Amino acid sequence: MMIAYVTPAKRMDRRRALAALHVRPARHRERQTSWVLLPDPVTVPRIRRQVRRQLDAWKAGTCCDVVELLVSEVVTNAMRHSWGAVMTVSLDERTLRCEVQDTNPAMPQMRQAHEGDEGGRGMILMEALSRDWGSYGVPAGKVVWFEISLDEEDAAA
Repeated sequence: MMIAYVTPAKRMDRRRALAALHVRPARHRERQTSWVLLPDPVTVPRIRRQVRRQLDAWKAGTCCDVVELLVSEVVTNAMRHSWGAVMTVSLDERTLRCEVQDTNPAMPQMRQAHEGDEGGRGMILMEALSRDWGSYGVPAGKVVWFEISLDEEDAAA
């Protein structure tokens, strides 16, 4: 498993971050990567670029736009509501899975967004664009995850 860091101006001790957060192993270790995410304005755009590069390396690039949008949603929420997170992306057969574990134990809740609201649409996007999604509690917070089915040409690569 490869771990990369998205670091803000303030550095965080790597051992402390990894000890606090759980990473679920993929069946194929060569097709799993994780990033430690720290609250910083550049984290979300930077992690979108890193995910796109990783998907291209795995030859799973046709699903990039949807994955980038959903990654933006889950990472933005993690950055708003916790001090940091670990994001793991894994590819098994024809399924791409993204998990974001943060330190906030509060589970996401579906809510009705009104016309002028800035937020409140993330769960609706997850429901509409992912094959499956959910969340579960862990001792250090929670994990929010989604899965995307790959196209036939991606799965053959």
